[in-house]
Amino acid sequence: MKTLLAVLALLLLAGCATTPDAPKPEDAFRFGGISMPAGGKVLETQYDRGIDSRYVVVLTLPAEDVPKLLEGSGFAPGVMNDDRVVDGRHVYRKVTVEGTRVRLEMFTT
Repeated sequence: MKTLLAVLALLLLAGCATTPDAPKPEDAFRFGGISMPAGGKVLETQYDRGIDSRYVVVLTLPAEDVPKLLEGSGFAPGVMNDDRVVDGRHVYRKVTVEGTRVRLEMFTT
C-alpha cells in the first residue's frame, strides 16, 4: 500500500512539473545591449538566474562582421570585454572569438 501511494505521489508531482521556457536570443541581446549583425546565426542560448542573471549566447558570424558586432554593441575599439549600464542594470559583457564561432557572456552582479 505504501509503495502504491508513493508511486501515485510521484506521478502526480511529475504531471505538475513544467519545464521553463527556453531562453530567447533576442532577450539575451536586449539584456546585454548587443547589436547582432544580420550575417550571424545563433547556435545556443543559455540563461541562469540566482542572485544575479547571466546569459550566454554562442553564434557563428563571418569574421568581417565581428567588428560590426563590437562597434554596434558599444564596445571600445580593440576591447572584447567591458561593463556598462543597460536598462538600469550594470551588465558585464565578454566576447570570445574562435574563427567564425563567437561566444557572448553577459551577467549582472
